[in-house]
Amino acid sequence: MADEPTTALDVTVQAQIVDPMKDVKSKIGASFLLITHHLGLVAEFCDKVAVMYAGRIVEYADTKSLFSKPLHSYTRGLLGSIPKLAENRERLDIIPGSVPDMLNPPSGCSFHPRCSNATSRCSEKVASLVEVENGHYVSCLLRS
Repeated sequence: MADEPTTALDVTVQAQIVDPMKDVKSKIGASFLLITHHLGLVAEFCDKVAVMYAGRIVEYADTKSLFSKPLHSYTRGLLGSIPKLAENRERLDIIPGSVPDMLNPPSGCSFHPRCSNATSRCSEKVASLVEVENGHYVSCLLRS
């Protein structure tokens, strides 16, 4: 398990952490549980991804599927906030609002106050994680 292994490290030191992990993964087929906000590292290192919001998995898929076709609004927001060399944008996308107070969480889906697609149902019910495509799971009332 590696919890934020590259946070606040420059790219050279990051490589000194990640490269040995990659070697172990490829040589003996080891598995790692990588907990990180570093989506570039996820794209490069991980086979499968679980995106969490407010302590719940909101989307789970193989890395290629998740990055190419994110289904949850939070996942789309995260991926939209990553700069891309091929795009010349003046501003990155932002996720509006603030993270919820987990001592007093919002009713229903924890992401609904920040979701541009939320309906009144989203404030009333928490969606179950359901498979909407082969191996691609999402917890969203709009997708189930």
